[in-house]
Amino acid sequence: MEVKIKNFGDSFGVQFPKYLLENVQISENDDMEILVKYNSIIIKRRENKTHFTTKERIAVFGDSIDKAQLSEIDWGRPQGKEIW
Repeated sequence: MEVKIKNFGDSFGVQFPKYLLENVQISENDDMEILVKYNSIIIKRRENKTHFTTKERIAVFGDSIDKAQLSEIDWGRPQGKEIW
């Protein structure tokens, strides 16, 4: 399928045919996630997950988790209104 980028005010966008969105079970006002990977734009439904582990965050960038140095840092006691 070929589409054209359209101007929507100060932004650009793409209109998706209804049948295409129904095919992948996406509805109006669904929360979506946009990723850029290998010079491509990937649009997918956002998972109902609010917390991502360090490994999950690194995986988004395509880095091998084995190469990363993962550890937690103790920053000490809260100094203001931080939530721990």
